[in-house]
Amino acid sequence: MTVRRPTFTRLLAVALATAALPSAVRAAAAPTSAKPAAPAPKPDPAGVEFFERKIRPVLAENCYACHSAKAEKVKGGLLLDSRAGLLKGGESGPAVFPGNPGKSPLVKAVRWEDPDTKMPPKTQLSAAAVADLTRWVQMGALWPIEPAPAGGGAVAGGAA
Repeated sequence: MTVRRPTFTRLLAVALATAALPSAVRAAAAPTSAKPAAPAPKPDPAGVEFFERKIRPVLAENCYACHSAKAEKVKGGLLLDSRAGLLKGGESGPAVFPGNPGKSPLVKAVRWEDPDTKMPPKTQLSAAAVADLTRWVQMGALWPIEPAPAGGGAVAGGAA
């Protein structure tokens, strides 16, 4: 049996035909070599305790009025009441990069590094609260397992 190798002409014809297809059709027809994402690991009890004692209260007191699903008007499209909201981010992109506080806009905002993005806007958080938020992002922005928004399963809150 003879195996036919693709010629340049055949490859060019396939490439041109594929380029003419709408992007949705190309995406559906493309072979997927990526492995499905592994579920996030369950957060360790110490990480959950740290979050519940140090992080959630700061977020609830200082952020949820403008950045939660229950806010009258969500500012900047940013939700800070779930890990999914933090990772998705708002109009400016993700709020946190787990494990990298220096790159995380949330940490920069609470440090008041930029006068245009300082948060909370009127009163700066205590140095201890800023340090806790920074440590939390460094730890991977752990979040306890939480129910997903309507239509989905539970969201694991482990490190990304």
